[in-house]
Amino acid sequence: MKRLTVFGVSNMLGDIFDCALACGYDDFVVVTNVDEVVRPRTRSLRDRLADLPVRATVLPLAEYVAAADGDCVLGTTAPARHRLVDTLRSRFQVRLRPLVHPAAYVSPLAALADGVFVGAGSVVGPYAELHECAFVNRAASIGHDTVVGPYARVQPGASVGGHVRIGAFATVGIGACVIEEIHIGDAALIAAGAVVAGDVEARQLVASPRAVVRRTVAEAELLPTWQSLAGRLSTPVRGRRT
Repeated sequence: MKRLTVFGVSNMLGDIFDCALACGYDDFVVVTNVDEVVRPRTRSLRDRLADLPVRATVLPLAEYVAAADGDCVLGTTAPARHRLVDTLRSRFQVRLRPLVHPAAYVSPLAALADGVFVGAGSVVGPYAELHECAFVNRAASIGHDTVVGPYARVQPGASVGGHVRIGAFATVGIGACVIEEIHIGDAALIAAGAVVAGDVEARQLVASPRAVVRRTVAEAELLPTWQSLAGRLSTPVRGRRT
């Protein structure tokens, strides 16, 4: 069996599991360090584990014993995750491996540090540097010679040009676009859909104009609602490919 130990739990856990399954892991150990927060529109760890096609066990950090076999990754992108990493190093001598989805492209000229995640469909260009525990989510693009700082997050569909520098703990939101040669400071937040054409200072929030309601769709343009289609639709099947 190929074991993966996942430390910490967050809403990104589904991406971790997806990537791990694609990489051939078939035995998961999830180590929790804080109480799970489940919101009305999110899924619990229990629900996620119930849908896994492989074995998975859960235990608190206090009961964790370092194993000689298997690999270790982070399962959380929470702001304080660096403290968890420090604990893993000091108490258990854990070294986190990079986790790269087989459907991602990482240039052989790019450099990845410990704990880096690269999701499905993402592209990491030549001479890019992803520093410790940087998280590049699905279908994101990291340009050539770009530096993504430690614990920074690049969210799904974001496009980052060449020669960009993203600071530690910074976040580039879903679908955001950062043009070439921009510097984004530590802990800055680029909101979803923003277009960044100038440097962003540390801890600044940058956002483009928000979407606004222009009109209500006329009655004649309406398509059936999801509810009205009930009873006539097939049910999604996990793992289905044909």
